[in-house]
Order: sequence, then C-alpha cells, then structure tokens
Amino acid sequence: MTLYRLTAVLVFSLMLVLSGLVGIAPSGSLRSAAAASGVAVKVQCDGNPEVTRVTNNRSSAVKIKNVGSVYKPRSNEPFRVDRRLAAGKTIAFETGYDANSNTLTRQYIYNSDVGNKEGTGVRTSVGSFVDRC
Repeated sequence: MTLYRLTAVLVFSLMLVLSGLVGIAPSGSLRSAAAASGVAVKVQCDGNPEVTRVTNNRSSAVKIKNVGSVYKPRSNEPFRVDRRLAAGKTIAFETGYDANSNTLTRQYIYNSDVGNKEGTGVRTSVGSFVDRC
C-alpha cells in the first residue's frame, strides 16, 4: 500500500471515529449534517452494481475527494476520485461485476450482511459524509 493510500485510509478512519466521539450518530445526525452542508449521499448496497450517489444541492461546485466502504474496507479503499460536482448535480459511482459507469472497482465492496454497520463514506471539499446500508 502506498504511503498516500495508507494516509488517506488512516485519515478517513480517524474522521469516522472522531465523529462518533463528538456525539454524531451514524444515521440521522449525519444526514442532518449533510442536509445543512447541501451535500447528500445515498448508497445502494445490495445491487449489481452497487451504487453510491452524491448530490450537490449547494449553489457552488464541490470536489469529491474519495469514496469507500465503512465496514472493514479493503486495502485499496477509499477510492480516490477527485471529481468536481457542479451545483445542483448528482453523480453515481458504481462497484461490482456489472459496474459500467464511474466504476470504482469490479469487486463488491459493501457487506450488506452486517446491516447498518456497513455503508459508504464520502469525503468532499465541504466535509465527510456517511450513509448506511
């Protein structure tokens, strides 16, 4: 694992842990924070492909830095995307065998067998967001 990827994984993991320590609940409160920031994240964990949607409801563009799973992420996660998302637009990132648009990997990354322990983590220029399976 490169130093950049290792650093990105550690920073992302630390942000998730710290958000739990300051009392942000994994579902409702993060969704409220996402609504306040103007960014919405939604994951579909069971499909083929698995789909992570990021919507920018702000009046200006945001940069999507990386996307990855929350529960036991693979060694190659989070996936660096560095995509600019214009105001009012949505982008869908796909994973799994049938991924064919904005493909992060052809592997499945979400483990829906663990319920709401699993989900997606998306880091943007305006904050980090989680949506659970």
